[in-house]
Amino acid sequence: FQSRGVSREQGEALLRRSVQIAQEARAIFVEGRSKGPYAARDEYDGVASRARRPVLVAASVGSYGAYLADGSEYTGDYGRSVTKEALKNFHRRRLQVLADAGPDLIAFETIPNKLEAQARTLNSCSH
Repeated sequence: FQSRGVSREQGEALLRRSVQIAQEARAIFVEGRSKGPYAARDEYDGVASRARRPVLVAASVGSYGAYLADGSEYTGDYGRSVTKEALKNFHRRRLQVLADAGPDLIAFETIPNKLEAQARTLNSCSH
């Protein structure tokens, strides 16, 4: 966001809004599902239906390499100067903002770097 001129506060508001939009979409879906053509049916195509699964909202967190936009999101080669502490600092605030927005879960996108996986795990466990 910052590279596009969006302030930190605006970026955080956009992250929160993304979760809110997903929650609104879930509510619309669930309401429509309860009123749809199969809502009152116990069977579908002659097979007893399973209990409806909950519809979950996931906040998604990309890798540090995606931020770099240099292809390292595929290799995990962020250079020797990138430490676990630097990766924790990179992810910490985004994870806090997203977790505070109230998703049902946080989805960590592909992590090609063991150090980054450790940093994310430590951040998500401390929240």
